[in-house]
Amino acid sequence: MSQGYNEDYKMKKSPIKKVKDDRKQFGSKRLPIVLAKRDGSIERIQESEKCHSQPTILIKPRDTENRSLSPTQKSFPQSITKKEEPYQPCLHKSGNEEPVQSQTEMKAPVKVIDDYMQFINEGLSNCLLDQTDFLVIGCLGLQGVGKSTLMSDIANKPNVFTTSTSEYLETTQNCTAGIDAYITKNRIILLDCQPILSSSIAYSASHKRMGQSIDPSGLLVDNEMISLQLAAFLLSVCHVVLLVQDWFFDPNIFKILQTAEMLKPAMPTSHRNEELVEYFPHIVFVQNKSFYSDFSIEHIKTVQHVYTQLFARSRLHIQSGISIANGNVISELNQINCGEPINLFVLANSEKDNNSEKNGYHKMHPGQPILMQEFRKQLLSLPISPLTHTQLTEKTWFQYCAKVWDLIKKIYD
Repeated sequence: MSQGYNEDYKMKKSPIKKVKDDRKQFGSKRLPIVLAKRDGSIERIQESEKCHSQPTILIKPRDTENRSLSPTQKSFPQSITKKEEPYQPCLHKSGNEEPVQSQTEMKAPVKVIDDYMQFINEGLSNCLLDQTDFLVIGCLGLQGVGKSTLMSDIANKPNVFTTSTSEYLETTQNCTAGIDAYITKNRIILLDCQPILSSSIAYSASHKRMGQSIDPSGLLVDNEMISLQLAAFLLSVCHVVLLVQDWFFDPNIFKILQTAEMLKPAMPTSHRNEELVEYFPHIVFVQNKSFYSDFSIEHIKTVQHVYTQLFARSRLHIQSGISIANGNVISELNQINCGEPINLFVLANSEKDNNSEKNGYHKMHPGQPILMQEFRKQLLSLPISPLTHTQLTEKTWFQYCAKVWDLIKKIYD
């Protein structure tokens, strides 16, 4: 026992001898000495050789597992952890900035396809976000049926799209050329299309592209070709397409719609039992500028029967729940009286019909504001179907639109 103690004592240097050895090593410079009592021995912590300018005091931390906590640490153990969380960087994440951008509305529509039938990559791309919760609504119709007015009402912002005036009517011109786009604060992308089968548009567009007048015989062909291109484009990139008319039935517009359905590019969404599933949008038939007589049970029943027979073999979705005959708007217009409802909605004319109380016409006209409110409600509650097999964001949707338009131009040219 004494022998082992003597050997350990010999291995250790005395404090006085260690100070002399340090003076030989560091010269006459005096080093700070810190005395700390640990396990009954005295230790001295020397200054590091690399830091001679300022003395650094190094003390070995005590074992926290065997050390008792102070009353402050015992009472508030969670406050220390919260201070170490990176809270400040979370205020600058891009994910928190997108909702602020999504609340901003566009001041005016921008061109997606111009009057030269060229796709415009600038403009709308600056207003798109990298998020997937959006709805695309397109509009087709003849000239003067109220397409732009209807799209402005859906946006709940009157006159956001340019509407026809007396000057346009006198000069037989249209107010929309190509396709205009507008994005609401609720991320609804509205596509207002120029009138289809419009001779004035076909002539002016052909004159701009050719640089010279064209033969009248080729005017009809060019007119139908432009209408087919625009209709096929909307059927490929929109979730909902509104077919707007100002009277009961026009065979020409339905011919364009059915031809565009057959000739539109095949856009697969998924595979079902190794069978390709092609995308087709929801079609909503809108009878605009209607009088009281158009709200009768007989009229709604007849229109639904004709449209059901006409689109019996079509793959367009015509029964999506958007209907004037579901009993929610007018109680008499229900499934029992009018038959199985299709995507048919009747909007009123701003002028009153003096013959509303004659010949059994509908007497419970709810008024245009109520009709438009219900139509917007049903339209925005429609479930969104995927356009492609991959989930698209607003930005990738716009890139998808450019590819679809290039493909349509190659097919029809």
